[in-house]
Amino acid sequence: MSEHTPTLESAHKAQDQAHSHDHHSDTVTMPLLGTVTVYGGIYTVVFGALAVLTALEVLIAELLKTEYEGLTGAMRIAALLGIGIIKSLLVIWFYMHLGKDNRILRFIIGVPLIVVLLAILYLMAVPTGPGGGYF
Repeated sequence: MSEHTPTLESAHKAQDQAHSHDHHSDTVTMPLLGTVTVYGGIYTVVFGALAVLTALEVLIAELLKTEYEGLTGAMRIAALLGIGIIKSLLVIWFYMHLGKDNRILRFIIGVPLIVVLLAILYLMAVPTGPGGGYF
C-alpha cells in the first residue's frame, strides 16, 4: 500500500482523536468550583440541574400563590428571578460555551445584563397605585 492510502488503523486513530476533544470531556473548569469531573458528561448534569430548577420554579409559582408562613409575593418573585438567572447562566456557560470565550466577550455580554437586572429591581421597588411612583 502506498504511504497516502488510509488504513483502518489510521481511521480508528483519527476517530479516537476526534472523540477526545475537550468540549465532550467529563472534566470541566467552573468559575467558583474549579476543576470538576462528572461521569456521564457535564451536559447531562446541566440538563438535570435545569430540569430540577424548572420543577422548583413551577412549585414556587403554582403551589405558593397565596401567602404562606410569611412568604410574600415579592419574596416569591425574587426567588423566581433568582432561579431564572441561575438557569440562564447555566445555559450561557455550558450550552453556548461562553465559559471558553475570552474575557472581553464576557464583559460585553455581562454588563448589559447587570444594567437590565438593576433597572428591573429598581422598577420593582417603585410603589404603584395612586400617589405612588413619580406622579
